[in-house]
Amino acid sequence: MLKLFISAMLLLFLLTTGCFDPAKIVITNELAERNIEYIYVSSTSEDEWGINSLPEWKILLPGESHEITVLPDTYDVQIVDDRGYTYTVWDTEIQTEDFVWEVLPSDVDQL
Repeated sequence: MLKLFISAMLLLFLLTTGCFDPAKIVITNELAERNIEYIYVSSTSEDEWGINSLPEWKILLPGESHEITVLPDTYDVQIVDDRGYTYTVWDTEIQTEDFVWEVLPSDVDQL
């Protein structure tokens, strides 16, 4: 929890001082009849996923989108649907342009 608080404060400081221009990760659920329950975003240099980027009360129904503001870096993004299937993109470089991922059934990780 402390790590999350420190990260949030650092992000707020950097955004308000103009040191970095943030970008967004935009996730759109295109999984037809599946809901997205978890979105994990971590810097590629991290060994763990960290916390769910969706608010605790929110799930993404088919056709819905969710935006996550990030600083420029290289990220791994993992989605978990309501059946427990995962969808992962690795080493995604995000600079000043947004990263948009329309999650499709064909994006499912190897079962």
